[in-house]
Amino acid sequence: MKNSRKRIAAIIVSVVAVIAIVSGSLAWYTSTNSLQQSGKLYGFKSSARVYFKQSDGSDLTATPDEDGLYKLSLNSNAKNYVGNLRINVVQKGYSKNYTRVKLNVEWVMPDGTVAQNITLPYKFASKWFDNRSEDYCVYYTENSGLSNDYDKSIITGFDEESFIKNSLVQNATPRISVSVESVQVNRYQQFWGIDKLPWE
Repeated sequence: MKNSRKRIAAIIVSVVAVIAIVSGSLAWYTSTNSLQQSGKLYGFKSSARVYFKQSDGSDLTATPDEDGLYKLSLNSNAKNYVGNLRINVVQKGYSKNYTRVKLNVEWVMPDGTVAQNITLPYKFASKWFDNRSEDYCVYYTENSGLSNDYDKSIITGFDEESFIKNSLVQNATPRISVSVESVQVNRYQQFWGIDKLPWE
């Protein structure tokens, strides 16, 4: 009798374990598959083009370092001067979407220590909302999303006066990471983890 109970208990435990494994596998497969399909259904792809505007009007393509960050210079005569930085949002295809650009800045001090996200005083193009004080992002505010094959600079200038007055350590080396995130209009809460859009 005891052996029968042990066998029944062992069978029940085994069945529960199999169900748990199968359910977990199916959940993983479904979510992964859904994300892949959603990506195809979006019909658009967004990215950033990072460059430095030179004094002669030409554009110098910025090259990220081994960490994926762009090194900036505090020397106003340098080609990669912080005030020369420009970022274009490039979108191919079209779908109603919201787009944001995340700008994380780190300041590497001479002793190797790092200070994070001291905001740089960039001026942004119209329809772009500067929310960097909250989440380091700049948001495109058009409900309809970016138009087909959009390729425009989001930075229009740099506030030199406010930058000079900023209490920065002049020997620090700033580096910036740039990432573009686009989602369909009905998915921003899910993917960005926010309840409402910052400019609303």
